[in-house]
Amino acid sequence: MNFSEAVKKAMDTQGKNVPTIAKATGYTSQYLYDLLKGERRWNEDAINKVCAALDITIEISSATK
Repeated sequence: MNFSEAVKKAMDTQGKNVPTIAKATGYTSQYLYDLLKGERRWNEDAINKVCAALDITIEISSATK
């Protein structure tokens, strides 16, 4: 699952929409829609603000076989 998919899932689970997240992050709704559709690239600041707005964290793990 990529980051945009994880954000969409968290938004669905929490019943939040893009305008709500936009207001919490200070970004425009259009900017967030573009990020979620893959038309813009996520940057560290946007990732951190969206994670804070959704109260989620990023965990990096190694997949070993």
